[in-house]
Amino acid sequence: MEKIIYIIPGYSEYTKEKKYKKIGSFFKKKRYDVKYIDISWKYKTMSDYVKEFEEKVLKDNLNNFSILGFSFGAMIAFSSIKLKPKQLFLCSLSPYFKEDLPKIKPSWKSAVGKRMMKDVENFSFNKLVKKVNCKTFLFVGEKEHPLVLERTKIAHKNLKNSKLIVVPNAKHDIGNENYLKVIEKIVN
Repeated sequence: MEKIIYIIPGYSEYTKEKKYKKIGSFFKKKRYDVKYIDISWKYKTMSDYVKEFEEKVLKDNLNNFSILGFSFGAMIAFSSIKLKPKQLFLCSLSPYFKEDLPKIKPSWKSAVGKRMMKDVENFSFNKLVKKVNCKTFLFVGEKEHPLVLERTKIAHKNLKNSKLIVVPNAKHDIGNENYLKVIEKIVN
């Protein structure tokens, strides 16, 4: 049975970037078919992102696949659990779930816009986490913003089949050398 990995980049990023190609190469070495999924970021909401990703996966009509997402890409992967992936690789899971909203700084809210902030009220971590039954790897940089660290640790605590990997000396940057090393190690 062929193994497939979907890779979803972080907000305003694209899979043609060197860091995502490098991550894809780790999976290719382990005989995964790598499917890079670019998201149409501009003027959209999380609901739009999730719908766009799910439509691309459903079009492939697969039943043995994994998903890796970074930041908003991790939130998209987590929110697409109804697709029933075999594994999730959630890298720096964004703290933009309904439960996180009271803690989000005003500057973060304005960076994503009012429509997005209104839309993420529909994404309850507490409801989604109950639907996740697959093996889940949670990566987070040691030097990430406290909200990202907190969201990732809460996810680990609430996901039955999860492994938490704290990346030494890494901020919110999946291209960080240490971040890439720990992803490669987990894939191998």
